[in-house]
Amino acid sequence: MKHFRSRSWSGIATWTLLVTVNVAGQAQSASPTASSSLTLQGAAEQTTAPIIKNAFGRPCLDVEAAARSRVVNPKLMDHVVSVKNSCPRAIDVTVCYFNSSKCNAFHLSGYGRVDTILGTTTERNFRYSISQK
Repeated sequence: MKHFRSRSWSGIATWTLLVTVNVAGQAQSASPTASSSLTLQGAAEQTTAPIIKNAFGRPCLDVEAAARSRVVNPKLMDHVVSVKNSCPRAIDVTVCYFNSSKCNAFHLSGYGRVDTILGTTTERNFRYSISQK
């Protein structure tokens, strides 16, 4: 299985990721087969809030998002957001559905990783935002 990473932008504390699946096949997927149970989210929108950076000026957080189908009922999709901290400093992170009060907040220790499920629906695509302190 290939792993995809989302892009990191300088000067961002909150960003939104959205993927549009079309017939031309421009959406990202975990494997080249059509029966994949994982759809990676991409195409971020940029904001101007500052972010926490490491000593080299790179963002500490690496974010990946995917819609993962369930084994028992493949029509149900878990909206999973994975956040990895590449800095020694602990960071408080909040992941929300975009323009929603449905959020998951967690404390991410230095060099740690958290996979959080925002929700489960029949929709493959989702939008979310991340804030950090």
